[in-house]
Amino acid sequence: MVAVTRYLVTLLLVATSAVANGQLSTRLSSDTVEELESVRLAIRDHGARQSEALDLAALQNDFHIMGNNTSNQYQSINGRTRSWVDYQITLQPKRTGSLIIPPIRVGTQFTEELVLTVTPLAASTRQQIDELVFYEQEFSAAETYVQSQILMQRRLYYSNGVQLYGGQPSAPEVRNAIVITLGENRASTEQRNGRNYGVVIQNYAIFPEASGTLTIPGVEMTASVRVLNSGRVSRKGVRVGTEPVSISVRPVPDSYPANAPWLPATNVTITQTLDRDITKSPVTVGDTLSQTIRVTVTSNTGSIVPPLDLPISAQQFREYPEPPQIDDNTLGKEVIGWRIERRNLIALTPGTLTLPGSKIVWWDTAADQLRTTVLDDIRINSEGQPLQQPSNSSNLSNNAQGAALPEGRNKNSIKAAPNQTVNSAPTFSQTLKPWLSANAISTFALLGVATLIVYLSWKHMMSPRQRQQRALRSCRREILSHLRNNDEQRAQDALADYLKLRYGLMHKPARTAWIAEQPRAVELLQTLDQWSYDQNQSHQTRDLNALLTLASEILDTKIATPNNKKRSASLPALYPS
Repeated sequence: MVAVTRYLVTLLLVATSAVANGQLSTRLSSDTVEELESVRLAIRDHGARQSEALDLAALQNDFHIMGNNTSNQYQSINGRTRSWVDYQITLQPKRTGSLIIPPIRVGTQFTEELVLTVTPLAASTRQQIDELVFYEQEFSAAETYVQSQILMQRRLYYSNGVQLYGGQPSAPEVRNAIVITLGENRASTEQRNGRNYGVVIQNYAIFPEASGTLTIPGVEMTASVRVLNSGRVSRKGVRVGTEPVSISVRPVPDSYPANAPWLPATNVTITQTLDRDITKSPVTVGDTLSQTIRVTVTSNTGSIVPPLDLPISAQQFREYPEPPQIDDNTLGKEVIGWRIERRNLIALTPGTLTLPGSKIVWWDTAADQLRTTVLDDIRINSEGQPLQQPSNSSNLSNNAQGAALPEGRNKNSIKAAPNQTVNSAPTFSQTLKPWLSANAISTFALLGVATLIVYLSWKHMMSPRQRQQRALRSCRREILSHLRNNDEQRAQDALADYLKLRYGLMHKPARTAWIAEQPRAVELLQTLDQWSYDQNQSHQTRDLNALLTLASEILDTKIATPNNKKRSASLPALYPS
């Protein structure tokens, strides 16, 4: 009997200890609250010494989570110790009625389900609050085209005694759209129905990226207002916000040209300027003329403007284009973008020269119709001697004259006999002198020096690996070119240079290494060897396409990174078996 009694006492103590060290207690600060009021949910984890991360996602369906605080407590009295963790969660109901607070997991335990009753505000109180603080928003159109601009304005009105918390909401996050903030938040005042309001204005430009329905989500912010209820003034926390808005986005119209880039806007202009007034003085052949073309697009960004088609006559000008400049102005009431293209031109011949114009096709979203903006041609008068390179025929004739001289002599070795005049060939500078002005010579000299500096800087920045790959690509091009021309000797020489660059070995070891890496290289080597000893030149009738394809495949220009073999098993065992 004594043993049974002792067993029951022990079991009761264990059960009591388990309750004391593993029980959750949950309570609400009030079971009934009025709309817009908040309530505190208190959870205590008895016996715990370490807090847990609570998953409060289920509460967000019916409540705004205003705060979440955690505290740990530990007590030791007369040798008896106690510990617990308190969780304080401040909630604000999103609607009226009976709201269920679902079980919340704390470690391996769950809280009990609770019910909160939310009573609606009196109609007079609700009207007071709605008149004290509220949002308004406007959109430029209820429907638009894809990639076109939608203007959005959001305005917050607040009266005296309203306290705003947390700052203004940021730009809306819209799926399948680009949102651009226009300027800074602007504050002003306005009077309505005899009441003065402060107004915070926010402007945005929205560009949908896909056709269909575009949804602009609503925003919320927290404020505190003073209301009069039953003769008593009280302060209530409120959440004021906007409702989601849907906009219909239409695709590109069928009447828009299929070969033209899509450009929706309210206006597109093209202007061009030259760095000198060509109406007052003609352009000298060889001088540099700078042309700047600016495309301005209203109600869209500069990135949507396509590159301009600016053809130019190679017989009249030599052009040096610069990278385009693309930018946007977002400080006004709408987006204004532009694309600027610049190029330097050198007149090559005298006379009347033409800088051709261009055109841009775009869709007028305000008038809902197709439009074209045209850039006019420019006529330029140039004077001077034409800039021409020595023709190939003159070079060939000079070479022929040099070859006709007796062996061991050249044109420089001919001396004039007494009383005899020898008409020597004109020098290079004498040949070009009638056509080159001083300005042209200085221009070409500067261009040559600049090109040399850029080339040397670029070459200096290349790593040895990059220089080796560049040399391999050059050898590869030479090999393929000689194969196309049936020049077996030059192809052999270029291939030897390729193998030496690639493997750093002499001729035969390099060929052996290449065959080991590329077994199909044997076919190319055998073909080249056969060509070298083919007296009948029968290889000229061989199908070169297959050989060129083979060479293109096996002539690799990539330098493999040195592969350090893993040594996981290279060290001998400490105690060999």
